[in-house]
Amino acid sequence: LMLLVVMALVCAAVGINQVAANEEPNKYGSHVSRCEFEALKLGTELSDIYNAPDLSHDWFQRVYQNEIVEKLGFAPWMANGIPGSGNTLTGQNARDLHTKNHWVGSSTDSSPYTILNHKWIYMFGDSTTRQMWASYAAPFKGNNFERNAKEWTRSYCSKQDHRKRHGDHGHFDDEGWRGPCGKNEVTCHISGYGDRGLLSYDWKHFPFEDYDEFMWSDQGPWIAGFSGEGVRRPDLLTIQMGLHSCWHAVPEGMYSQHLNGTNQQMIDTHINDVTKLFSAVRRAIDTQPKDPAAQRNATTVVILTSGVTGLGEAGLKTDACIQKMNRVVSRAAHEHNFVVLDRGEIERRFLHKSLFAQDVTVPLEMHLIQPAQNIIATSLLDIYRCALRFDISRSKKAGDPAVTYPLKIDVKPIDGHARPLHMPP
Repeated sequence: LMLLVVMALVCAAVGINQVAANEEPNKYGSHVSRCEFEALKLGTELSDIYNAPDLSHDWFQRVYQNEIVEKLGFAPWMANGIPGSGNTLTGQNARDLHTKNHWVGSSTDSSPYTILNHKWIYMFGDSTTRQMWASYAAPFKGNNFERNAKEWTRSYCSKQDHRKRHGDHGHFDDEGWRGPCGKNEVTCHISGYGDRGLLSYDWKHFPFEDYDEFMWSDQGPWIAGFSGEGVRRPDLLTIQMGLHSCWHAVPEGMYSQHLNGTNQQMIDTHINDVTKLFSAVRRAIDTQPKDPAAQRNATTVVILTSGVTGLGEAGLKTDACIQKMNRVVSRAAHEHNFVVLDRGEIERRFLHKSLFAQDVTVPLEMHLIQPAQNIIATSLLDIYRCALRFDISRSKKAGDPAVTYPLKIDVKPIDGHARPLHMPP
């Protein structure tokens, strides 16, 4: 009798949870909205905690606050605590707090990283995405790898194929930009979490270039297959873009002083290319192998918005352009059933006490100081967990209802030369 009562209580509890899970979307409008809200809330909360102490507190005292030590992932150095004491700002042992939530001292399966175990994580984006990729490697690669990721990728990663090569500090006025960004055109693959775990980083400059023409085409790896991986494809795909479109199109941006005015044609072209990209991505991840017996694993997609330039008052026009691009990216992502991590807004919150301030808590830079990138990395982990929980923002599975997306394009590879995009004014 007692066993039956216990079983009934368990079933009732499960039933309550199921009902709650079914009712939860009504509170937020949809599962996508819920996941986005919770990740944004986590990121902004950690940013606010960092900024909470008054200006008499240094970086160590800000970072080593209890809630940050407890909640911040991908930062094994958090267990060290404030130098000289090993404690948090309020005197708790930092290692004990960081260990309590299993960020360190536990197996992957027993840690918050368990959803990454044996997974292939693929990140497209600029140098700020490279920071996040390095953060994902930090739990097993160490802090030095995270700090030196830029130099490491330029030394050890493969040059991107199927694209026009851009030399260091070149003038590419037919594409609307100048500068050294070409040195970042690399693809990196390193071991990830558990056996078969992979962490991949692929440089992304603008929304849709010749490299995208190939990557998402029938001949590209997302449909034809990655070398040595059979029909396997990445389990998590993240894409971030927009900052460089504005960085190169506005005269105040770095390397853009040659412009006489904003290159609006470039911005408009890139805005249109966002939908073109997401349509190509959606088509590629939804395409199944020709052999019906060879089923591919599902790919979850998370789109990230971009942060600020770090130029302060000198970058107002560029940052306004980035915010506009972020809204375009978010809308297009939702139109293709992709969830969005609003990195731009989290970083703005991280900077809110430093922008236009005489005394700052965060130096104004495009590559923000820690714990900014780990806050973004932890927020990404949170939104990925939520997407898996509600089975959203993923590639099509058998039995899914047919969905019509805004733009249908047949992506075909071109001859490897970047098409002329726009001329600067």
